[in-house]
Amino acid sequence: MLRFLLLALPSLVLTMAMFYFGWDYLGLGASVDLPPIVLFSSWLLESLGLIVAFLLIRGRGRGRWLAAIGGAWLAWVFRGPLLVLTLVGAARLPREPWWNAALGWFGLYTVCALLLVVVAERSGLDR
Repeated sequence: MLRFLLLALPSLVLTMAMFYFGWDYLGLGASVDLPPIVLFSSWLLESLGLIVAFLLIRGRGRGRWLAAIGGAWLAWVFRGPLLVLTLVGAARLPREPWWNAALGWFGLYTVCALLLVVVAERSGLDR
């Protein structure tokens, strides 16, 4: 389990960082400048959340693929559509940049789920 955590956490943080910088480079993200420590902390928190969701669903006897995809898509519901509804409804912000980001996060979380499966297999999580 420790080996899985030591491999999964940096892998997911690096994947999220590459996604963020690629998204920003293409000009698809909302223009929000956050301090680097805040960005890193958010990636770390999201990565931990995805790992915990994966382990909780997997612990219920589900397969790796179902646990990974289910956990990632469950996390995306709160990170994607619910966040967009809150920003548009409560803060009266425009829908466009946030909805595009939510769809990007769906892709990111799916890739992270597949990465979790690979790391679980390589680290011998079931042994």
